[in-house]
Amino acid sequence: MQIINLAHAPEVIGTLARWHFDEWHTLYPEETLEDFQTELVASTAQGTVPSTFVAQVDGNVVGSISLLPHDMDIDEPWTPWLANLYVHPDYRQQGAGKQLVQHLIAFARRNSLDQLYLFTPSSRDYYEALGWTLLRRQSYKGQQVDIMLLALSETGE
Repeated sequence: MQIINLAHAPEVIGTLARWHFDEWHTLYPEETLEDFQTELVASTAQGTVPSTFVAQVDGNVVGSISLLPHDMDIDEPWTPWLANLYVHPDYRQQGAGKQLVQHLIAFARRNSLDQLYLFTPSSRDYYEALGWTLLRRQSYKGQQVDIMLLALSETGE
């Protein structure tokens, strides 16, 4: 598996936008497929945040992960956020998600970020196994979600 910056593979933006929309539109019912695509395009600009990375196997896109300034509309100053971790169903349970998370963490460290945040409605155990800690559980857009933190200076990875 190869992980590359989305800026080097803009031709997959349409595919990723469709996958992300199908996966998360219930959390963001006010957003259209085009909104998801616009967010991905924005993450191809030069810089650290936002950024999106794409996992490929034999030249085919199989997943993605993003680093965004914000991923929740909440009254907290927390930034940046791991977001858009998505692995195509045909490639799940094979380590692609973990490799994407590790790639994003390494990228954040190289760019001197001190911490990362994320929220998840259903994958708390997965992220805890990767070193993340629970900050709080709350209702968000009609779902119970876990907000998690990874302090990069303390994980030693």
